[in-house]
Amino acid sequence: MTKKNTLLALATLIIMSTLTSQALDIPQGTIYFDNSLTQYSVVKFVYGSYSNPESYIVSMTHDQGNLWSVTIPETVPGMYRYCFAETSLADGRYGDTFPNLKDYISNTLKEKRTATCELSIPVGWVFTPTSGNNWAEGVWSKPDNTPAYSGTLPVMFINTDGSAPITSKEQYVYAEYYIDNMGIDGIASVGSEETPELMQIRGRGNYTWIDFDKKPYRLKLDNKTALLGMKRNRHWALMPNADDNLSGLRNTVGYELSRLLGLAWTPSQQPVEVVLNGDYIGLYMLTETIRVEPDRVNITEQADYETDSEAVTGGWLVEIDNYMEDEQVRTVEGNGVNIWSTYKSPELLSDEQRTYLTNLINATDDAIYSIDKSDNSWENYIDPDTLACFYIVQELLDDTESFHGSCYWHKDRGNDAKIMFGPVWDFGNAFHRSIGRFIWDRPAFSQTWIGEIAKFPHFQEVVKKHWDRFVRFNYKRVEPFIDAYIDQIYEAALCDAQRWPQYGNPDIINDCTNFKSLLASKYRWLGEQWGMPNMVAGDLNLDGSVTAADVTMLYSIMLGDIVPDTDLATLADVNGDGSITATDVTAIYNILIGDNQPETDFVINVQCDEAPHLYSWVYLNGQNQILNGNWPGTPMSETRTTADGVTWWTQRLDVDYETINIIFNTGSTHNQTQNIEHLAPGQHFFIYDGNKSYQDVTDQYQ
Repeated sequence: MTKKNTLLALATLIIMSTLTSQALDIPQGTIYFDNSLTQYSVVKFVYGSYSNPESYIVSMTHDQGNLWSVTIPETVPGMYRYCFAETSLADGRYGDTFPNLKDYISNTLKEKRTATCELSIPVGWVFTPTSGNNWAEGVWSKPDNTPAYSGTLPVMFINTDGSAPITSKEQYVYAEYYIDNMGIDGIASVGSEETPELMQIRGRGNYTWIDFDKKPYRLKLDNKTALLGMKRNRHWALMPNADDNLSGLRNTVGYELSRLLGLAWTPSQQPVEVVLNGDYIGLYMLTETIRVEPDRVNITEQADYETDSEAVTGGWLVEIDNYMEDEQVRTVEGNGVNIWSTYKSPELLSDEQRTYLTNLINATDDAIYSIDKSDNSWENYIDPDTLACFYIVQELLDDTESFHGSCYWHKDRGNDAKIMFGPVWDFGNAFHRSIGRFIWDRPAFSQTWIGEIAKFPHFQEVVKKHWDRFVRFNYKRVEPFIDAYIDQIYEAALCDAQRWPQYGNPDIINDCTNFKSLLASKYRWLGEQWGMPNMVAGDLNLDGSVTAADVTMLYSIMLGDIVPDTDLATLADVNGDGSITATDVTAIYNILIGDNQPETDFVINVQCDEAPHLYSWVYLNGQNQILNGNWPGTPMSETRTTADGVTWWTQRLDVDYETINIIFNTGSTHNQTQNIEHLAPGQHFFIYDGNKSYQDVTDQYQ
């Protein structure tokens, strides 16, 4: 055997052993078979495991001409092998290995089939045998009706040199790119097909790079460029959201919550459709990467191999990682769990830098695991306000992998500078479990530090302070943000689902509704744990009541002595007319003297054919406090008629609580609504069908 043939044989053995050790999934979606050369009278798709007795036969449908198709309803993992056959065997599951089944077809039944194949199956593509022979080899090719971009979003065209594939996370491939804004206002095109810009591209990610055909990418532009309205930079990421079955909202809303909680910097991102080497690869989020730069993580940049004792104190950009990497400091948490700290900046450490970072992490850990939880010395190392805001974001999305992987912190130069948690990054594990507990309570992944820090009463106070402000001013902004985002990506998401049916969101509205429901449930649960603030009109200083201090504060705003931020301006507009004028001073004064006190009781109005029962309660110290009698509550005997002539059953609950919870029923557990929770003082209007359904129509009667 020649040296060339020996090397070829060795390479073949390596490839075959690699393929044998890796699972081939049969993906959800439609695939096609070109019968033009084989001319089978029927075509059946045969697949199964290499070693386990788990094999299947599925008939394909004759579409037109020589084209046959089959739709796999759900992904079937770990099948390893497949072929196409002209066989008399019936459809179904066979308790035998794939090698035995395909050998039975060809050797015992003497029926025709293609050769055993180990190629990944691209959904929507056509398998074409290269000959009409029995055991014919074949290739997958893209059909003429490959999904195209929607044209409702900007499109990024990327062409690698020589159409080279992108196969590495370490090695960049040279490429050209341009962005067509598709006529969208406010977004500038970049380059053109005739005059493209230069860039480099490589893979990125861990699980998402290995396990998904829709890949994430890292981009390095030749020149700093403002892409899709974001700030100029060379470094970007294309995030596929292939693991997000909630309309791509996990990261998108996570980043927005970070901004609403006031973290120093949150990566910007914009949706874009991508065409790579002429192939439409779907809807992506073009995202700023986490880097030490004035417009991103704004800390003093530290040189590699620094030795100066002051300089090694910062800046540091570090990721609490869930993978072992070469560029890490490895320590052990006070609970015995490993902490893998991957340093992002600087990238190469001197002995002095490694010693400083190791000592910092260990000293922080020792302070966190202090037995005395009234000892807040851990706050000498970590900024509690930034951590509280970062933590609230993770809790709202029930991100069970937070404080475990893709968890970043940074520290500026100086021994007095503290660890600042953030920026936020990956929310891929949000909403993947029952959400009625804190993220550090029986987590799916180890949660570095946060479970122990949560034991400090002072940290809980800090959390509640930031939670209070978020609830007062910013939670109401989340749903409009979600709706606007879904409107923006709707058409592109449909194209993406056609291109990647195993990953896409073909019913994006339903997926969005599911996300909203999950978010609202966790928000309500957190409100039960941390409290819901009493929203008092005119309470500018947030002390829970309207006093002369609020009048003085409003007057100072009127004079210009106090320049209000957005939240304070909202409160200062006491009469809600959109501007701060003398009428607001009059309105707050009337509240102060009692001429216009807001309601503190609850008035429940409901349309129903018969008088329903009203059951009401509050949560106090983890238990239900019943307000108007044991189940099923009391019948609503009073009525009222509104200005539009509609008659309502009505009941007033004169109780001193910030919020209450109610259920409508007909005196039976079989005809009751779900919990209607966190009603604020004032008038509420509902329509109840006397069974299980209700509609909140309060907004129509405000």
